[in-house]
Amino acid sequence: MSRDAFEIALLLAMGGGLTLYVLLGGADFGGGVWDLLAAGPKRDRQRALISAAIGPVWEANHVWLIFVVTALFAAFPLAFAVITQALYLPLSIAIGGIVLRGAAFAFRSHGDPDSGWQRAWTRVFGIASLVTPIALGMTGAALSTGDVRVVDGEAEASLVGAWTGPLSWLAGGLALAMCAHLAAAYLTVEAGSRGEPDLVSAFRRRAVISGVAAGGLALLGLLVMRADAPVLWRGMVSDGWPLVVVSGVAGLGAIGAIVVGRPRAARIAVAVAVAAVIGGWGVAQAPYLVVPDLTTSDAAAPLGALRPLAIGYVVGGAVIAPSLYALFRVFKRPGSEGVGVSEGDRPST
Repeated sequence: MSRDAFEIALLLAMGGGLTLYVLLGGADFGGGVWDLLAAGPKRDRQRALISAAIGPVWEANHVWLIFVVTALFAAFPLAFAVITQALYLPLSIAIGGIVLRGAAFAFRSHGDPDSGWQRAWTRVFGIASLVTPIALGMTGAALSTGDVRVVDGEAEASLVGAWTGPLSWLAGGLALAMCAHLAAAYLTVEAGSRGEPDLVSAFRRRAVISGVAAGGLALLGLLVMRADAPVLWRGMVSDGWPLVVVSGVAGLGAIGAIVVGRPRAARIAVAVAVAAVIGGWGVAQAPYLVVPDLTTSDAAAPLGALRPLAIGYVVGGAVIAPSLYALFRVFKRPGSEGVGVSEGDRPST
């Protein structure tokens, strides 16, 4: 295989890993958002459902983020250097949110349910879950606007301005809305499998609201993209538009399935809609990793490094895929509540 073929294969692997992180880890962030917004007499039961749904798998879901970061570092080291140098502030916010969210989820499991300790960590869990996808979405958009430049292999970008333009704010809001939409759709199924029809209704409403918000932000983003990211806009018009159509159709189908009471169909449609958004962005931005100065060929490691990386990912995938399948099979089948999780490990609510 040629160097270009290995570059494409590794990019596709990274894109798949990013998509899985959003579909799985992003839903965990969305669960934290709904945990933060839980109110009224059903608040404690909603938080208990969220904790039970997230608890067994949330750490495993971060495997995909680690995979994407290490693949970028190893296969496209110049892009890794530019991105981490130019956008270290939003990336630091995101990393801080990931760490605080995980710590808060663990710490709030201990102590009296109504103690100040638990209330404080519950708020930290929710706020970190809200801030992190916004920061990640803004970082991603900054790679498309041309506000990060590469001159003689060095990044040149404003500390704040590079990631706070109109498209970045919209991308941050869209990332948050998609995470919330995924979580609400998944939790609707989760509540149904646990025989809690009132929580099914509550999360159905949340799924519809967040789905409409995500769709509106996506449409507005296309309008802003034309002015704020012309390279991305041209790529979307020429190559990415089929995925835009897929995302729109799947998004409408998801909302329709939720409204008519088909939560499992809605869960699939939501995942397709979100995956199409990520895929459309990647296709439209190709061949750039950082618009307009850094292409995949510019940033790629030598062929001697790409070849063993590709082989390693194939071997690693053969190991990790069945392991993760078994994890979800055990903990996400109906009636699996509490399997392998002691009372002390469950967050009290």
